[in-house]
Amino acid sequence: MKIILEQADLGEPEIIIRGNVSGTQVKNIIELLSGKHYMQKMFFSKDEKEYLFDITDVIYFEANNNKTMARIGGEWFETRHKLYELESIGQSKGFIRISKGVIVNVNHILSVEAEFSGNYTLFLKDVKSRLTISRKYVKGFRQYIMEVC
Repeated sequence: MKIILEQADLGEPEIIIRGNVSGTQVKNIIELLSGKHYMQKMFFSKDEKEYLFDITDVIYFEANNNKTMARIGGEWFETRHKLYELESIGQSKGFIRISKGVIVNVNHILSVEAEFSGNYTLFLKDVKSRLTISRKYVKGFRQYIMEVC
């Protein structure tokens, strides 16, 4: 990548990107410049205490009974964020929605197995558990893995 900086009397800075603008590198640059990369750490609560974790430590988020829970290591922590907020925050950090109520960190995926129903079963490294990728989200999941990861 070639970066050129030049001084100009403009009201605000101007950024021009030339070349293949459909690639993931350009997408990541745009997210970084627009402020979507801002969150590196988050507060999670458990037993009336607040814990600070790096967002990449989260294995997956799950929405259940109007609560959003995060699986970190072998434990569950609650977060104040809604699942749709976490989806937009985490997409550039390796998180992808796999069902209506689950967003998973792709860095914690061990393997994926197709089911007869059209769903996929996703096996995780750290917690030795499995999650279901709903048929509705399989295409987006595959595309995310192929283009972003």
